[in-house]
Amino acid sequence: MLGSVFAQSNNLVKNANGDEGTKFWRVFGNASVSEHASLGKRFSINQDAFLFQDIDVPASTAGMYAVFISLASIDHLNSNKLGSPYTHGYFMTAGDLRNASLLANLAGQEMTNPPTTNGEWVKQFGVFRVPEQTGRIRIFLRGGCGKSESSVSCVSHFRKPGVFLFGSEEEAKAFVESYE
Repeated sequence: MLGSVFAQSNNLVKNANGDEGTKFWRVFGNASVSEHASLGKRFSINQDAFLFQDIDVPASTAGMYAVFISLASIDHLNSNKLGSPYTHGYFMTAGDLRNASLLANLAGQEMTNPPTTNGEWVKQFGVFRVPEQTGRIRIFLRGGCGKSESSVSCVSHFRKPGVFLFGSEEEAKAFVESYE
């Protein structure tokens, strides 16, 4: 059964590994792509900055299950005050962004799963049923550092962010279990 899950779902996020820098991502604040010595590229977000990407989806997506997922970490010089980077999302209507309606603000589940130690990578995810009228999905990667914290003392990191669609909640949850 797991084999069919992987065959049916592709990551809808463009440039999910940061191989093309921040291309396809909208950047707000001090966010970039950096290199990790053993893990490769990662999105690095300082202070309260964030990145997001909009994904256009067809009307046939309604009723499917969307998985929002990423691996998150934080480096904070004050290990007693780690902060909490998080993954977030929206379901929106299609068309001109100025006239788009927000259908669902996607938080909760494990989207804010916090690292407990510096450099620890944790899985952040949520499984949500796509509502009728969805024409666009937005994924956010948000830093977990306060506005007053310097980029030297606190940096949030993300790897492998994704949005994946599945026909059933069971398939979506099985995918989340195996995501590394």
